Amino acid sequence: MLEKDIADLVQDVAPMQRIFLAIKDNLSPDLIKALTPLSIIEDQAPRVKRSQRNLADHEALLAKKNSNKQEAKELAQLIDNLNNSSLRIEPELNQLKSKRAELKKELENMKAAIDRHESNLTQIPNAIKQKKQEMLVKVKEGKAIRSNLKNIPGSAEEDKQQIAEVEAIRLKALKVIQDVLNL
Repeated sequence: MLEKDIADLVQDVAPMQRIFLAIKDNLSPDLIKALTPLSIIEDQAPRVKRSQRNLADHEALLAKKNSNKQEAKELAQLIDNLNNSSLRIEPELNQLKSKRAELKKELENMKAAIDRHESNLTQIPNAIKQKKQEMLVKVKEGKAIRSNLKNIPGSAEEDKQQIAEVEAIRLKALKVIQDVLNL
């Protein structure tokens, strides 16, 4: 019976009191002295209950304290991880910003190239019109040159032949003069 849990023992003392009263006359004075407080153990029920509540509250608070401590450690680890991730993210962010700047510049160059091509396309009809006018002028000049060529007597081959004959005469005269002067 004394092996019962103390909370059960202080709640149900009647069996224990009956046994104590039945054997009380046959016990030694030392045993009576040790067992007498058991006869009034029911008076200890409120203290036991309060102490058990206190112990339960104490254990619950310790458990909560340990849980909070563990959560704080986990949060500290998470903060460290976040700090470390910012160290990892910043270079990547800087690379991305640099790439964005390059792409912006490339986009601006592309826009400028598109604008140039569009401008060139709009100028093509005027350029064609201008070149056609220049071509008409050249055609008219060509007709005038052909007309003027017809007005020149003889052919270019005949003129070249006559110049060559006169040149031969000049060279012959020059040679004779040089020979006479012994040059």
